[in-house]
Amino acid sequence: MAALSKALQTLSFTTTTNTNNKMLYLYLCNLSNHPTVPRYRKIYTNNATYSKNVVLLDGGKELLKSVGFEEFASFLEWNNGEDDDGEEGGENRLALVKDAVAALELLKYGKKIRIKKSFWKC
Repeated sequence: MAALSKALQTLSFTTTTNTNNKMLYLYLCNLSNHPTVPRYRKIYTNNATYSKNVVLLDGGKELLKSVGFEEFASFLEWNNGEDDDGEEGGENRLALVKDAVAALELLKYGKKIRIKKSFWKC
């Protein structure tokens, strides 16, 4: 949760365009609504949309990593925190994704962000 809070704080002070935040919001919103669909669990880092929006966004990549995305050679892949037996390990990463979506929604309207419990609207 600390990494998520730090990434969101960085995002709240950035001066990049709203389009950058929208793409990050879209990635996470799709994942929160469809966490078992493989295409929403992977983001190709050589994709032009990712390169133009998320990479240029201070705290964008850090936010993705803080909710469970792991970096590989040419993509980021979301790990839900379950081991091979389906047992949940560590923090509930889907709840972190939903918290991030809610926080990005607040940023969209210029609101201050406080994360206390899991909440979301997507």
